[in-house]
Amino acid sequence: MDIEKLQETARRFIDERDWRQFQTLKELAINASVESNELLELFQWQEGKDIDKKLLSGEDKATMDKIKKETADVFFSCLAIADHAGFDMGKVFLEKIEELEKRYQKDKVKGKVVKIPSND
Repeated sequence: MDIEKLQETARRFIDERDWRQFQTLKELAINASVESNELLELFQWQEGKDIDKKLLSGEDKATMDKIKKETADVFFSCLAIADHAGFDMGKVFLEKIEELEKRYQKDKVKGKVVKIPSND
C-alpha cells in the first residue's frame, strides 16, 4: 500500500469522526510527541541489546505487539499532520532521504555513528 492511500485512510478516519474541528498543527504535533513517548516508554530501563534479543527472537511477543501498535500510532500522527498541512508525506519523505544521502555520504560514514549538522 502506498503512502498516499494511507494518508487518505487517515483523512477518512478523522473526517468520519468529525475530529478535524479539534485539530491544529500544534495539537497534532503534541499528539505525535505523546505517541512517540509511549513507544519510547516500552524500552525504558532496559538494555538495548537485551531487548533486541528478546523482541527479535520472538521471546517477548506481548511487548512486540505493543511496539507495533505504538509505532502505528506515531505513523498515524505523522499522516494526520501531513494531511492537515496539505503536503504529500511520501514526497516529503523521499526529499528528506535525498537530503540525508548528501549529508551522510556512505563512503564517509559507513560503519560510524555520526551526527553531521544540517545547513538549515
